[in-house]
Amino acid sequence: MLLQDYDRHGRTWALDPATGLLSPASGRCHGFAHVADGTAAALYADPLDAAPVLWLQYGQRRWDCATVTVRRMGGPDGSRRFVVRNARGTALELRYPAPDPGPFDPAYDWIDAESDDFFLWAAGRLAETDGTSRTTLLAYFRAGFLPG
Repeated sequence: MLLQDYDRHGRTWALDPATGLLSPASGRCHGFAHVADGTAAALYADPLDAAPVLWLQYGQRRWDCATVTVRRMGGPDGSRRFVVRNARGTALELRYPAPDPGPFDPAYDWIDAESDDFFLWAAGRLAETDGTSRTTLLAYFRAGFLPG
């Protein structure tokens, strides 16, 4: 599965869904990957799946996005939590520090915050109640796109 690096837009990875391991690659991408503490997190669609599925993966664990709820919350100390829940309860709870925005920038806004935080972006796309983003991403990822 070829994925564009969320943090370095010129980089492309091949994800092995069974192991969650990334290796350098090139070609048309079918989603995005982010490396968090040495573990790959990804949101993608496999164009070879018989039925269209939008996948969320963290390490070796992956979920059909239609079967889980995803939330990202911020704590008062600046920490973040990314939570994936399925029918059995919490499937993943990831705690991580807020990205360092660098020196104060008065132009830094929510678009910048999303581009600095893969989990914020993913949760935003997957939390929409009408599913518009999920449907759009599924079609876009299955068709593939060139990394940019």
